[in-house]
Amino acid sequence: MSGSLKERHHKIMALRDASRSRVMDLEREIAFLEADLDVRQQANAVLDLLAEKEVEEGVKTYVHLLDEGLKAIFPEQEIKQEAEVSKIRGKVSVSLKTLVRGKDGILVEGEGLDTFGGAVSTIQSLLLRVSLILKRGLRPVLILDETFPAVDEGRIELLVEFLKALCQKLNMDILCITHQASLAENADVAYRVTSTKQGAKFTKLE
Repeated sequence: MSGSLKERHHKIMALRDASRSRVMDLEREIAFLEADLDVRQQANAVLDLLAEKEVEEGVKTYVHLLDEGLKAIFPEQEIKQEAEVSKIRGKVSVSLKTLVRGKDGILVEGEGLDTFGGAVSTIQSLLLRVSLILKRGLRPVLILDETFPAVDEGRIELLVEFLKALCQKLNMDILCITHQASLAENADVAYRVTSTKQGAKFTKLE
């Protein structure tokens, strides 16, 4: 009996030592995982901050471009953009508002299309595309297909001058397809395209 008890005692002690060793290993692993989790959380926080700053800087650039474009095409109006950067469900969200102060001093705020009609939204859309071309480093060629029907004839000359200024400042080419004669007449180079039995015929406008 004595030998059997000693053997059981040794086995129990061995199990205890093995259990203690396993507990120590697990405690070290838990400490390592907690430290790793902390590093990952800090890294995520830094990346989130960098992403938000990049978005904010990009939005500032876009808002500045929008302000310049809208002032060039609507010089008689006090019009500007404001952007709010927020986080929705963990993702960065940008809300863009247009503010217009009328001659009566009343300030109207809202989204371009809903509040101010198609002309303002058309210019906003145009400048957003220009911003994306610059941001992504794409080839500086912008193709506009019947983009400006919402812009009234009285503003076409201002619009064309602004497009020309964009081309010069940004070293960009703009190909504009339109049925608006005034737009074609004010372009640097314009062609009339007519359909023939032999295919499309291009006639340069003088």
